[in-house]
Amino acid sequence: MDAIDKQGPEKTIAERAYRTIREDIVSGTLKPGEKLKIEILRQRYGFGAAPLREALSRLSGDHLVHVIGQRGFVVAPISVHDAAEIGDLRKLLEVEALSRSIPRGDTAWEERLITTYHRLSRLETGEDQGIKALDLWEKHNSAFHDATVAACGSAWLLRLREQLFRQHERYRRFSRLKTVWTRNIHAEHEALFEAAMARDVERASAIISVHVQRTTDAVIAALSPTSPDAGQTGQAGMPPQ
Repeated sequence: MDAIDKQGPEKTIAERAYRTIREDIVSGTLKPGEKLKIEILRQRYGFGAAPLREALSRLSGDHLVHVIGQRGFVVAPISVHDAAEIGDLRKLLEVEALSRSIPRGDTAWEERLITTYHRLSRLETGEDQGIKALDLWEKHNSAFHDATVAACGSAWLLRLREQLFRQHERYRRFSRLKTVWTRNIHAEHEALFEAAMARDVERASAIISVHVQRTTDAVIAALSPTSPDAGQTGQAGMPPQ
């Protein structure tokens, strides 16, 4: 009983550490290639060494952190190749899940889709298009896209799609920051919503393909050698030496 009581809070702290560090990685607060030394993380976040190591191990499994031999951990780099590959795979899974979900969607599916779309819409059509609340935008964005595919009927497809969606989050936020004034992402979400509600599988599939590709294109443009943003991450997403 004592062992269980001791383990519970420790697991809770490790979960908090995981979520906190993950948020700082996907938001760019912790830079690609940045060293993650336990002592520095302890001072920065106030977590103990054990929860931090557990959190970093989980993040390594998420491919957001790399283990460098016996030298510790670093934030995983971002790169053009990685952005393109993740984007292409996400497109495949989104289209497949969406094409199965739309014909199967019932009244509950429609209600969920309407609710999540309107929450996202209020943020995207508000002040600064939600750019100052990217964590909240990501929450509503994820909920909306989850709703579109919720009726697909394949647990394994949804699991794989969720894994790619989470991997894509880092690039989505990067793209959002770079294109907030040049890309009408709300119009893209509106078009997807309307096509899904109209049960137009072909149109919805085309829209989600373009939607994901535009994110990938924005990231590739920002990371290209001629981009002024490329120097922030260096070669293949690593920080300049």
